[in-house]
Amino acid sequence: MLKDSLPTYQTPRDKDLSVAQNLEVDLVLSFIDKHVPYFPPYYQTVRDSKKENRISDFLVHHFELCKNETGGYFPFRFSKNPTQSESGKETDIGVFVMTRNLKPLPIIEFEAKRFSESSNNKEYVCGLRGGIERFKRGHHSSHLRVCGMFGYVQNQTSYDWIEKVNTWIKELSENSLDPTIDWTDSKELLIKVGSFPYVEKLFSFHYRELSKDRISLWHYLIELSEIKN
Repeated sequence: MLKDSLPTYQTPRDKDLSVAQNLEVDLVLSFIDKHVPYFPPYYQTVRDSKKENRISDFLVHHFELCKNETGGYFPFRFSKNPTQSESGKETDIGVFVMTRNLKPLPIIEFEAKRFSESSNNKEYVCGLRGGIERFKRGHHSSHLRVCGMFGYVQNQTSYDWIEKVNTWIKELSENSLDPTIDWTDSKELLIKVGSFPYVEKLFSFHYRELSKDRISLWHYLIELSEIKN
């Protein structure tokens, strides 16, 4: 009886023109917009590490708690290090549709990077472990057109790091000699689209040379330094 009373979720049909193409991703992003501002205060109460992976564990836990506490029906699951059948590479956080109608593949994925005194902060953009670069090369989320990044700001301010990230991208657009990746489009730069308590939301649009298409990235820079009352 209980099973029969639970709401079920039907994925949008390909030919259903009344359903926006990115409806599910939009729902996830709206959920994040609503609940990510409450993460820094929560993190301060449970913090036992400043390491990236541990913070991502807390963030996933926070979003899952928010799902349960708000009481509404939200048919998506946040997960650490989502796997894919044809790739051994994993992003930091993925979001899945809670349905048996489809294989469990994330509909949006996020890379996470720390901004701190001890981090290689340029890896937010480029390098072997570069967050944006991995998306651009298709090493991450090659099956997706919309993904995101979480930046854990542990020193300085979000505005400082936004400026530095855009400076690094500009330098790559002017100086990179690597023919396998193209940074020259002005849309590669982060632009601010929203501001919440403790969080800055930005957007960037990136060309993927291998697949000859583009990927949109939503960036959330989250202030995780000590909160002063």
